[in-house]
Amino acid sequence: MELLDDLLRLCAAAGAEPEVRARVPERRESWEDAPLVLVGDDAAAHCRGAGRRSGVLLVGRDRDGEGSAGFVDPVLWRHAVEIGAESVVRLPEGEGWLVGRIADVVEGAGQQALTVGVLGGRGGAGASTLACALAVSAAGAGVRTLLVDGDSLGGGLDVLLGGERAEGLRWPDFVGTRGRLAGGALEESLPELQGLRVLSWDRADVAVPPEAVRSVLAAARRRGGAVVVDLPRHFDDGTREALAQVDIGLLVVPGELRAVAAAGRVAS
Repeated sequence: MELLDDLLRLCAAAGAEPEVRARVPERRESWEDAPLVLVGDDAAAHCRGAGRRSGVLLVGRDRDGEGSAGFVDPVLWRHAVEIGAESVVRLPEGEGWLVGRIADVVEGAGQQALTVGVLGGRGGAGASTLACALAVSAAGAGVRTLLVDGDSLGGGLDVLLGGERAEGLRWPDFVGTRGRLAGGALEESLPELQGLRVLSWDRADVAVPPEAVRSVLAAARRRGGAVVVDLPRHFDDGTREALAQVDIGLLVVPGELRAVAAAGRVAS
């Protein structure tokens, strides 16, 4: 029962309401249709012969309460092979990972968003305008889109889109954010402008720590679709966190010699 109590606690932390079964249900649909199946190592014997499927995790505890990092009891591996589990999770070491996996199911997380970063080769190159245009175009094509204002000195993308008075959270509201942030909650909290969600800076002089940037962008990417980030030309820890999550980077360079020289320094 100790393992079951742990799993119920982790499900509660992820916002999930699990269906608890002592053995494989007689209705095969219940086994096959569940988005995620957690099998305790003490119940693995009851799952032998069940149909193979993805999304089965075998969960066990350290037998001595300690165990060395990265070591998994061979008995767990044997049980995992017998039931066709895709992963083995050892508690308490794997609790954080398991909560995240359960939360992904609760959020309906699928393929991560394509994340595009737009950076100006020099000031006034038009990077913010291009970022807005890309986001509006994606939203117009029916793609779930989030536009992220990464430049705290840019005056706010909400102004550029004519929505500075729109209700919703801005970057300073996420200063204290740490760890996992629900993607759905993030999306619903932001202003909706031009058919897309916008996370903008406001006009306050507030520093957002890199941990908050990491959490917010990770939540945005889990929602799928497209994320467009307007990046600043000054690099700090927050900018590096944003760059680490960008799939495609666009450097906007006007057709002039001085702009090319400036862009070379930015790119380096």
